[in-house]
Amino acid sequence: MQPYQPVELKIEDVGCEGEGIAHYEGYTVFVPFAAPGEKVRARIVTVNSRKNIAFARLESVTEPSPYRVKPPCPYFGVCGGCDYMHLNYAAELRYKKTALERTLQKAGVTAEIADIVPSDAEFGYRNKAQPVFAEKDGKIVLGFYKERSRTVKPVRSCILHPEWLTDIIALVTAWADEFKLTAYSYETRRGILRHLAVRESCGVIQITLVAATERVPGIQELEKRLSAKYANLSFGISVNTSPGSKIFGDKYIFLKRAEEPVVDGIRFPLHPYSFFQVNDNVRKKVYSALAQILSPGKDMVFIDLYAGIGLTGIPFARAGAEVINVEIIPEATADSKRLYSENGLTAECVTEDAAKALPRLIARFKDDPRRLTVYLDPPRKGISPEVVAALNALAGERDFVTAYLSCNPASLARDIAALTAFEAVSPIRPFDMFPKTANVETLAILLRKPG
Repeated sequence: MQPYQPVELKIEDVGCEGEGIAHYEGYTVFVPFAAPGEKVRARIVTVNSRKNIAFARLESVTEPSPYRVKPPCPYFGVCGGCDYMHLNYAAELRYKKTALERTLQKAGVTAEIADIVPSDAEFGYRNKAQPVFAEKDGKIVLGFYKERSRTVKPVRSCILHPEWLTDIIALVTAWADEFKLTAYSYETRRGILRHLAVRESCGVIQITLVAATERVPGIQELEKRLSAKYANLSFGISVNTSPGSKIFGDKYIFLKRAEEPVVDGIRFPLHPYSFFQVNDNVRKKVYSALAQILSPGKDMVFIDLYAGIGLTGIPFARAGAEVINVEIIPEATADSKRLYSENGLTAECVTEDAAKALPRLIARFKDDPRRLTVYLDPPRKGISPEVVAALNALAGERDFVTAYLSCNPASLARDIAALTAFEAVSPIRPFDMFPKTANVETLAILLRKPG
């Protein structure tokens, strides 16, 4: 098998990234945007002869799946954001569950997998966007990186976001062209505008211009135009002078602050750098399930190792549990302290690396008779080997429950397999936090193995 070779394939299965899987002349071939049961024409892109795998580009579908639909997004297959726009929602959920089951089974996880809890909305559900600036035909554009590249696909809107993103893209690009601003280039390390980060929460629009300098020409005019459109606006500049690919810089300059949003009866501060789930509807379902499983009360200690602003611990603090929020980002810890204080709740909020905090906290509660829960909601890369080692070692010190919420089945499977002192209990609960993408949010409860 060679690159650029045309092939005709029968799609037999689905992969963890939502791609179709076929077999051809001893090779396993992965074909994005193809569905099980389909016959397709494709062209080989890359070949790994050592592993007998290949990746192909879909060229046409000769026998479509009965679940195939016309993608409602004009950018589907180009911008790299979605994986399941070509299938109806019921099929998408089934295939995501299949991929999750296979990923966990390969790691030796035998717990039952529940059906995926759906999102009430397939489209317009995302409360956050981070498009990147680029230049095209002498004009500033905003868009998203094509998959596995630094090439930007300009977009005017995104079907996964509400209408506010369309309006903001139009307003900001018009302003940038008027003031003759330039987009940052990773090749030349020149240019001003890098990213635009937008988040909406309960009527508050939070907009951050990520720039290579804090001196952005026309920035006051941009603030004026945004303020005229959005009554409750938070606006600022993130100054990112690094040559790397991280979005935000170390310095943030607030130019306008909005009223703090109220979520589920809780008023909370939310720094632009702080993590917050992108799907409000599914976030509520996850937190409701977590509270139902763990039964928060005064007889509990709840340690959140990747706490962000500490929103997960709110129902536990309300129920009288001792809550400890551990977060490595200082801005998020500051928001967490304010969150609990301003809502009349108590929590210990510390800025510390999870691996360093965990042994100290377990030792502190070693002889405490209360129920202890360690909650993990790490970044996509999962928990570090140091945290894995600490959890395994500390399981010998005292009994505790580990609740693990993951947005990446691959890292979840790896980490559960590595947590040899624990076993996942049935059912593992997936939630469709990210419709139309291959990502799935998964909640696993881990108990210490007997003996």
